[in-house]
Amino acid sequence: MRLRREENNNPWMAYTDLGVALVSLFILAFVAMATLKEQKAEDLTRTEEEVLSCQEEMRKIASERNALLSQSLKSSIEKGLIALEDGKIQIQASFLFPVNGADLTDEGVRVIEGISRGLLDVLGESDVIMVSGFTDDVPFKDFKHPYYTNWNLSTERAVNVVKTLIKQGFPPDRLFAAGFGEFQPKYPNDSDEHRRLNRRVEIGVTPLQKMGDDEKKAK
Repeated sequence: MRLRREENNNPWMAYTDLGVALVSLFILAFVAMATLKEQKAEDLTRTEEEVLSCQEEMRKIASERNALLSQSLKSSIEKGLIALEDGKIQIQASFLFPVNGADLTDEGVRVIEGISRGLLDVLGESDVIMVSGFTDDVPFKDFKHPYYTNWNLSTERAVNVVKTLIKQGFPPDRLFAAGFGEFQPKYPNDSDEHRRLNRRVEIGVTPLQKMGDDEKKAK
């Protein structure tokens, strides 16, 4: 009885038990961290694969849309009225507007009417159409409107194209306009020809990003 009580009160036994417990705890923590790290690596790999798959699907959709758009707009392309570059319809401003003007000419209206039929063929349920206006770097001069700039001109041109598309049956909530003035040139503004090419309107189809419930509540 005396010996057993001494064994039970032996401090080295307590230290040994504590050491074993700490080592066990360390091993469990190490295993947990390794497992968590492996899980994170798997999740990251899966996320990367999903992103790549999504990008590939978007490229496929864009390629199919461009092929269909090219076919739908074949007549206008062959006549040299428009060009199709990277899925965007490129139209020289001289085909649509008078010099330094933002109102579509009769010819310009006919060009947009021809494009609208082709656009309707490729417009998906979740797509919107962006109309962008661009100018060259020559400052807009109008003594009656001294504060009117290339920003205004490019924006008004884009808006008037949008209005014409609406008249052709496009829902307003599937269209938006933007003006870039002279700040997004295709070519250096170093010659008359390059300036002519920089004066343009671009029309592109892009997926609509819908707001989630939280974003709607925030508004």
